[in-house]
Amino acid sequence: MYRDDYILRMIAQFGAIIRHILGLYREGKSPLVRIAIDNAYRDRLGVGSDQIATLSDQQLLALLRFHHRSEEWWVEGAYLAALLTTESRLFADDGEAEEAAVRALLALQLVIECRLAAPEDVPDYIPDYAVLLDLLRDYVLPTPTLAALFTLCEQNGDLARSEDLLHELISRDRAGWLATARAFYTRLLSQDDQVLDAGGLSREEVLTALAELDQPG
Repeated sequence: MYRDDYILRMIAQFGAIIRHILGLYREGKSPLVRIAIDNAYRDRLGVGSDQIATLSDQQLLALLRFHHRSEEWWVEGAYLAALLTTESRLFADDGEAEEAAVRALLALQLVIECRLAAPEDVPDYIPDYAVLLDLLRDYVLPTPTLAALFTLCEQNGDLARSEDLLHELISRDRAGWLATARAFYTRLLSQDDQVLDAGGLSREEVLTALAELDQPG
């Protein structure tokens, strides 16, 4: 449960803005969507879309926390991630792939940070990381982003995706990720078969993967 009325009011306010912007987007009113998103950035962070796109994820998080100095920064972070996701779609629609990827990556990194930090359920306007990964399907994700997403997916029970991310991390640095991989599969073996099945893996697959880690890479 959300802790107080202030958080509920903030979630309701952000949710209404996102629904309004998505409505404009579905109606094909792209110029109005761009203006609304830019105004939303300026209202919450004091900078517009062009400035947001120049920030690293750590700079954006620092700016977010500066403007929202409370433990509930992740509520606003989820809102910003939703804005960035819609803006990414706009750029993708216009064939501006690089601009779309910049915003989708920032959105993905915000989603990961917010979900890992949130002590309770995140607002329903937060983007699905699977949607953002689809927007970034032609983009090579930074290793820190993959690592954080690997942790989040395991926490969410999205075990098959977590394994896929782990395979990518191992392909980049086998020696550096072998211990993490062994610990991951060992944790999975302690789970019930129902948990593994729900996460998209079987016990046999986990045992096979664990054994393969000891084979030459």
